[in-house]
Amino acid sequence: MYQMDLQRAERSMRDRRVDEAEDICQSVLTERPDHVWALRLMAEIRLLQSRSSEASEFVEQALALDSSDPKLFNIRGRVRNNHDELDTAENDFRQALELDPQFADAYCNLGHILRRKGYEEAAEQNFRKALARDPEHGRANLNLGTILYVQGQIEAAIRHLERGLKEEMTDRPGRYNLAIALHQLGRLDEAVHNYRQVIANGMNDADAYSNLAAALQSMGDLDGAASGFETALQIDPKHGPAIAGLAGLLELADDNERALALLTPYLQRGLATATVHVAYARILRRTGQIKEAIVHLAPLAKETNLPPEQASLVHFTLGDLLDDIDEYDRAFAHYRRANELKGSRYLPAGREREVERIMQVFGKDTLPGLLHIPRKADSPVLIVGMPRSGTSLIEQVLATHPKIHGAGELRDFGLMALKLGRNEKNIAYPECMNDIDEDFLRECSGTYLERLERGDRSALRVTDKMWQNFEHLGLVELVMPRARVIHCRRDPIDTGLSCYQQSFGIAGPPFACDLAHIAHYFGQYRRLMDHWSEVSSLQITEVFYEDFVADMEGETRRILQFLELDWDPACLDFHENPRMVRTASHAQVRKPIYTSSVGRARHYRTHLAPLIDALRDGGYLDD
Repeated sequence: MYQMDLQRAERSMRDRRVDEAEDICQSVLTERPDHVWALRLMAEIRLLQSRSSEASEFVEQALALDSSDPKLFNIRGRVRNNHDELDTAENDFRQALELDPQFADAYCNLGHILRRKGYEEAAEQNFRKALARDPEHGRANLNLGTILYVQGQIEAAIRHLERGLKEEMTDRPGRYNLAIALHQLGRLDEAVHNYRQVIANGMNDADAYSNLAAALQSMGDLDGAASGFETALQIDPKHGPAIAGLAGLLELADDNERALALLTPYLQRGLATATVHVAYARILRRTGQIKEAIVHLAPLAKETNLPPEQASLVHFTLGDLLDDIDEYDRAFAHYRRANELKGSRYLPAGREREVERIMQVFGKDTLPGLLHIPRKADSPVLIVGMPRSGTSLIEQVLATHPKIHGAGELRDFGLMALKLGRNEKNIAYPECMNDIDEDFLRECSGTYLERLERGDRSALRVTDKMWQNFEHLGLVELVMPRARVIHCRRDPIDTGLSCYQQSFGIAGPPFACDLAHIAHYFGQYRRLMDHWSEVSSLQITEVFYEDFVADMEGETRRILQFLELDWDPACLDFHENPRMVRTASHAQVRKPIYTSSVGRARHYRTHLAPLIDALRDGGYLDD
């Protein structure tokens, strides 16, 4: 008799029209106080309204009438979970599963209880059982995604978090975890979008604003970053990452005096976190006070209760300081500890498969068939290579030329690849390129050109120094066949050591924490660049770092000729260029050309066996 009414109530609950659902159920219970379905729905409604005691009354009434309904045990377990009655809640969920072994929600709730009790492995198994029965289960996807993130399986975590948020769109913890995971993978546009959604949904949290600011800074939005850090400090005046973040912005602007003025009061009051101490030591280093910085920071390296990410940053900074005073063995000990604390997320076999797939799609026989979108734009100049291979230096020199605008690291091609892989046919990138929508490609490339033109409309060339674009040269050729590519190369041992010595931040490359992994990634990068040299018709020139620092003027003239631009002596004064450099090389490009970084791995050679042996096995060393 009441079936249609209660079905309508359930639809109202799914649409979050809880008041409407309650009115229907109350109307039914007025006439039939013993109607189990209506009692169960009222229990669920009271749970949604955070009225657990009333929910308990309704579910107990229903269970007294029907003890064979698994949904009632599931609801009572949720009520008991809210009251921290974990053992009895677990029993309820297990009873629900005895009655219905296919009950996905009960598996998810049981996993939640087991996780609260510290049984992570068992919890994960139950979340997976829930998803085996309902792949779109929102809470199970969010919970499994969180577990996978903690395990360091970042890409898998993102997939489950994104799927979970399709069903649980307003879940703030899930949205925040997704933002952090995206940030860690360097998918900054998406991370910023999710940080902003979390904040818009009411998360007034200093960490959220500080993380948003850090992502904006990585994207080059320094004003937005400053605003985010300042808002974090309004929420929590002692928030270490925000204090350090503002000091870092001042350091980028070479305003060391103001940075010290910002940091000193916190140090004097004893309020400083490890990140603030590191920021202070970095400013001391910039002002030539190396020994003072070491003395200030060394005690923190002995702390045993620092979070791993903060401890890692302390050790990286001490490594740099000791390197400055030629204490190479002590410096390497700190670099090694810093990287151990970060942990490697690099999967060599997975990387080999990625490169193989790119080479198969953009092959000698297939690439010409893909080139069916003519473009007239010829301003982009992509500067690619391994990180720490001289890309920042080359861009800074070129950006000093009056006809060249330096746009910094743009992530458009990486994002374009992600978007292309999210197609209606569910064909991943790069395989989706075999059946691609031309209009969508035009749209993507048009957005990129607009971004390039924002800086200086009078420039004839615009540089994009996203080093990782070497992966996407097939896509570049497809949408911008007249783009030019500068391939930066450097001695592989020097390159590997320099990667190992950099903290890179939350979104750093996953291979940089392990010397053997650095060598493996280097081999895959060279494999791909060799492939492009065979199959691509893009204009590509190579610049060797060692040659460039030995003959900067001659090499710069050669590069400008490649770019079809006249020589301009302003390029020799690149270190006086006021443009902001936002990468790890920002301090180096403020100095005149120097050669001390050439062959600097000799100071650490006794520690670099894993790197050297792997490079030699790959055929990348001459000795």
